[in-house]
Amino acid sequence: MALVRKIIPQSTVDGPGNRTAVFLQGCNIRCLYCHNPETQALHDPEAREMSVEEVTEEVRKGIPFIRGITVSGGECMLQADFLTTLFTAVKSLARETNHPLSCLIDSNGTVPFERFPQLMAVCDGVMLDVKAWDTDVYQRLTRANDNTTVKQNLVWLLKHDLLTEIRIVCLPDIVDVETILHHIAETFDFIGKNAPVRLLRFRPHGVIGELANHPMPTDEQMACYADCARSLHLAFSIK
Repeated sequence: MALVRKIIPQSTVDGPGNRTAVFLQGCNIRCLYCHNPETQALHDPEAREMSVEEVTEEVRKGIPFIRGITVSGGECMLQADFLTTLFTAVKSLARETNHPLSCLIDSNGTVPFERFPQLMAVCDGVMLDVKAWDTDVYQRLTRANDNTTVKQNLVWLLKHDLLTEIRIVCLPDIVDVETILHHIAETFDFIGKNAPVRLLRFRPHGVIGELANHPMPTDEQMACYADCARSLHLAFSIK
């Protein structure tokens, strides 16, 4: 069983293609720009306790119009055992229906993936949210201690061909976007592998607290980030 905040039957913004997106309840950090603050509490009366079978039936309803499932949150890796069982069930569903279904994780990277080999065996990839590179920036942004585990996960996922996408929320004067891009490029060179980078324009929709009325990055600012990524020979997209 897991606490599920919501299920979007068909989503085109939660990974490649049209996907069923499952948002689990509970998060271990508190991002200033969080767009789903309702998912942060570990327990919430709006969240529904669901079994693997119940979630899998929701996935079944999307066939043949979906390419797979993406599980997000909150931080879905806080319920890693549930993910393992769910992804195993979705793979069985794919064989039963003769319809390929990929299983992706959207994560803040604070839980070490290497500790869950059974989950990684049934996971097709991870969308890793690299929120900041500098530790002080990360602490201010997330109210967490440090981002050492995030950086370790970046390397581990690359080495094991499980990094589907790197996500960076672009928030000028707060997020050190260009620093992140430079270190990503260095990591790619070091490992000899790469993954697409998605530059996400900060939007205040759903945000509460000090950034609720913060302006979005301008087109010019986003273009500067794009120029930086291009100069580093990174494959990137802007959303």
